[in-house]
Amino acid sequence: MLFSECFDTLVLACDDPFDLKDCKVIKRINSSRNILAFSPVTIIADPFLVVKDDSLYLFYEEYRYRDKGIIKMISTSDLVTWSKPKVVLDEDFHLSYPWVFQFDEQWYMMPETSAVHEVRLYRAVNNQLDHFVFAKTILAHEAEDEFPVMDFCDSSIVDKDGGFFLFTTFNQGKGNELHLYYSENLDGKYKHHPLAPLIVSDKYGRNGGALLEHGGVLYRFAQDCDGEYGKDIHLFKVNNLSNKQYKETVSQENVLTRNDLSAGHQYNFVYFKEKYIVTIDQKRWTPFLTCKVKRLFQLLKK
Repeated sequence: MLFSECFDTLVLACDDPFDLKDCKVIKRINSSRNILAFSPVTIIADPFLVVKDDSLYLFYEEYRYRDKGIIKMISTSDLVTWSKPKVVLDEDFHLSYPWVFQFDEQWYMMPETSAVHEVRLYRAVNNQLDHFVFAKTILAHEAEDEFPVMDFCDSSIVDKDGGFFLFTTFNQGKGNELHLYYSENLDGKYKHHPLAPLIVSDKYGRNGGALLEHGGVLYRFAQDCDGEYGKDIHLFKVNNLSNKQYKETVSQENVLTRNDLSAGHQYNFVYFKEKYIVTIDQKRWTPFLTCKVKRLFQLLKK
């Protein structure tokens, strides 16, 4: 492969969080454009927004070519001036999907930690949300021979009717499997839902952001990986969610490309400064020199 798959992050101001045609781009964080870079940043992706104390926080994954993902954050109080990026979480393994949320006056992050086959909770150590520490593992595989091809990807929790519902994705070689767990407590113990896997589909079976409520309706974003990673986002209405039942229906397909936007795999929004602020990531391909050199060595070995 002579090109590297790259992602950039955009922040948009909108009147309707599900209609992006007339939205205004207020912030863009680009991955590297320098094709000669030895260790370029190829991914600025999986963005999440948080409103706290009259400020807006943007959390995202940064990934350097052939390295591991770390979690960074920037913030603003006026949608014009933004703080400098700061590393808020770094581990010995790959991190992505930095979903940040508040529960019982404590702020948490539940990033994707599938590299260690776990779902982990991290907690913020201060009010600036600029540093998170490990709190607890709430789901894990116990035996290495039980590990699927991919597990515990892009996980999010819904707090509903006094219970907690954890959505996550496995892949055992037959497509993305959307799994559901439930618990009486945020940090567990979680039980596997009787209807799981809810769906087995590369098109719909992996979350493309946290589940969000809008207009009294709970929505799930699904990233389309059918034949291509990060192909688009599809929107589902969650019609029934309990520890025995689950039902969802398609609300809108191809949310990004139908709005004349490039392919991507993440969608999140909040209400801030009397506007809906939406963040997405967008895919592009870049012919980095490092990719060409790697491909040359591969050809020479044959």
